Amino acid sequence: MKRIINLKNLFVLAAALVLLNSCKKDELPANSNLSGDRLTAGRLNGTWASPRDIVTPETVPAEVFGGMRLVFTTDDTGNPSKFIAKNCPIIFTEATPADWSVTGAADSAKVKLTGISPVDDFDVKVSSNTLTLSFFMGWENTDTKETGKGSFKVTLVRQ
Repeated sequence: MKRIINLKNLFVLAAALVLLNSCKKDELPANSNLSGDRLTAGRLNGTWASPRDIVTPETVPAEVFGGMRLVFTTDDTGNPSKFIAKNCPIIFTEATPADWSVTGAADSAKVKLTGISPVDDFDVKVSSNTLTLSFFMGWENTDTKETGKGSFKVTLVRQ
């Protein structure tokens, strides 16, 4: 009888250890080699939408941003993987996957895109809930044929 109780206690202890181990938070190892750029990429990773706080050159309407929805993905090691833009064909090639890279810190970084146009690089500031991107671009009003260059800025919300 005593042996059965000991086996039962041993089983309960083993089950408790397995349960505790499975509830442990994923943490970065102490010797992690994540660079600042990879940490910034991790903060950008995800879907951003709902354009607001739009700034455009004087004669360019805010509608140039459309219903902008940006998706940034990272690979298993935290490096930038793919970028896809939707509902903003004037700014980015519609729904065309592009490669991306980032340099800098979350409060002041530069994103470079490969395989997309017309905008292929922009500055970003990212917080836990918002992404503000800004860039300089040439433009043409297809109705009036007026052309120009200017600074653009938009804030998106994490989805």
